[in-house]
Amino acid sequence: MSGLESILNRLPPTAWDRFTSSPLLFLARRAYSHYSATPLPPQSGSICVVCISDTHNTHRSQQPLPYGDILIHAGDLTQSGTVKELDDALAWLAAQPHPHKLLIAGNHDVALTSPDVHERIPQGLTYLQDSATELSVKGRTLRVYGSPHTPKQGSWPFQYPRIRPASFSPSSEEQATEIWSSIPSATDILITHGPPFGHLDINNYGCYALLHALWRVRPRLHVFGHIHGGRGVECVQWDSVQEVYEDICAGRAGWGGLVRLLWRRLVAWIWRAPQGHGSMLVNAAAVGGRGLRDDQRKGAIAVMI
Repeated sequence: MSGLESILNRLPPTAWDRFTSSPLLFLARRAYSHYSATPLPPQSGSICVVCISDTHNTHRSQQPLPYGDILIHAGDLTQSGTVKELDDALAWLAAQPHPHKLLIAGNHDVALTSPDVHERIPQGLTYLQDSATELSVKGRTLRVYGSPHTPKQGSWPFQYPRIRPASFSPSSEEQATEIWSSIPSATDILITHGPPFGHLDINNYGCYALLHALWRVRPRLHVFGHIHGGRGVECVQWDSVQEVYEDICAGRAGWGGLVRLLWRRLVAWIWRAPQGHGSMLVNAAAVGGRGLRDDQRKGAIAVMI
């Protein structure tokens, strides 16, 4: 594990630490978190999706997975990335009773950089690497796309140079922009290893190019991990409240942005506008702990879509 990755995967700092580090960002996140905590309305014939990520060889010591219609593992099944580690994790996944089981690689899953190793994936598991598949569940057709790529940290595989918000351009030829522009517009479930910028990450280490792609695609569900301390569920509405919040995170809005955020939240509450095509974001990192230990076993997160 790289030094930077170790820092990112610590438990989140205390509230006082976050406030003293950036009062504006702390207050903006507090204001936005209450807004984004509103669950999305369930669809008819709701489907249970069991989400897990970043098991790092702890799969057999994790609590039993809840049953659901779909099981998703969002990468970092292994720690050192050896074929032996991978075989054991895949056998564990294959033994689960869920009708549909999908997985992607994470930056620790070095063995999956070899196409020959893909042939070792047991039947019943669908491996996605910048690719898509369709599932038929409860009379619904779900289009799923998965990608293992994350901004560069150390010398791990499946990485690209990080794009800073200030330098991002949708028309650029940066590797990150090209990777995420490949996500089909008609995607119902997106699986990536890392989070989008500003959402369920720490210190905004998520990917800004991925966030831009999400505004285009707006999947019903986005499952990821990578940043262990960002574990949780968030519901986004792709509205002006979210837009102002992300501008504050990106450093494009100062204290005036916080005023706009609070005002737009108030307007949304007064008008109580019906929820549109929102998305549920799930950071399903299954390990965590104080310092560098990652000694906690947190299990899976089950959601309805």
